[in-house]
Amino acid sequence: MRAPTSHVQQTAPRSRELRLSRRGILLAGVFGVPLVLLMAFNSYGPLTEESAVRMAFATVAGQTVAILSALAALAVTVARRRVTSASEYRLQVILFAVIVAVVVLYASEILANAGDVLLSRLDLIAETDLLNR
Repeated sequence: MRAPTSHVQQTAPRSRELRLSRRGILLAGVFGVPLVLLMAFNSYGPLTEESAVRMAFATVAGQTVAILSALAALAVTVARRRVTSASEYRLQVILFAVIVAVVVLYASEILANAGDVLLSRLDLIAETDLLNR
């Protein structure tokens, strides 16, 4: 007599592919990362030259990340064709292109104002320094 043998195939656990959603990229890049950068590099003490420059660079870095993440969300939309019809695909691409345009315009306005804010802070520091002498 033979004992029945069982041929059980052991399957390796499937590794989950890292799929970034375009909404996640957009929300994290446009709102999350710039907010974290501003909070991390904010001056919670007295305003100094170093802290003014640090805050300006955090603003520039945050808005650069916002622009790049909006472009990445558009690239993900173009690369993945998950929709059923061609017209729906075009509509999504157009929608994300409009979102990219809005984010780029808004971020470029903030970038332009970052230099003005830095100069006004440095002027304020210089005036305060002159009054303290």
